[in-house]
Amino acid sequence: MKRSWRRRFTSGLAYLLLIGVVVTAVDLWRSRDLPTEVAALGAMTTLGGETISLDAMSRQQPVLVYVWASWCGVCRIVSPMVNLIDAPHARVVSIAIASGPNARVAGYVREKGYDFTVVNDEDHRLAQILAVGVTPTLMVASQGKLRFATAGITTLPGMYLRLLLARLGD
Repeated sequence: MKRSWRRRFTSGLAYLLLIGVVVTAVDLWRSRDLPTEVAALGAMTTLGGETISLDAMSRQQPVLVYVWASWCGVCRIVSPMVNLIDAPHARVVSIAIASGPNARVAGYVREKGYDFTVVNDEDHRLAQILAVGVTPTLMVASQGKLRFATAGITTLPGMYLRLLLARLGD
């Protein structure tokens, strides 16, 4: 009986390791098409009217860049997890694409109770610079560069791991 429990446990760990390796490889493959410098995004204005520079922010600490849309079903799963990241030890800058005017996006964010910084990309300029074709997309900006792109459902531990890897790589 003990052998089958150990065998299942070992198999489970092997599968988790394999999944981790595959996900990391896919993320690295996706990251090759990212623009190299976040300075290309320029100054961005948040829904609160604050002008921010992702380049400057990322030189202080890694920043999770979250590209989402209010109509995106998967974003409804990922956004609450992203909301947990935004804390003193990590920053989040989110970019809402194809979600309508500022008032509509602000209402959506308020209704959902999200606290992360939101930039409304109403004209799709930022999404084009970032070459984002799928929502949600998450990246880490660190030292003025974008790294670790992933799209689709992402876990909270995966987000923290990407931020940690960026911090270790600096």
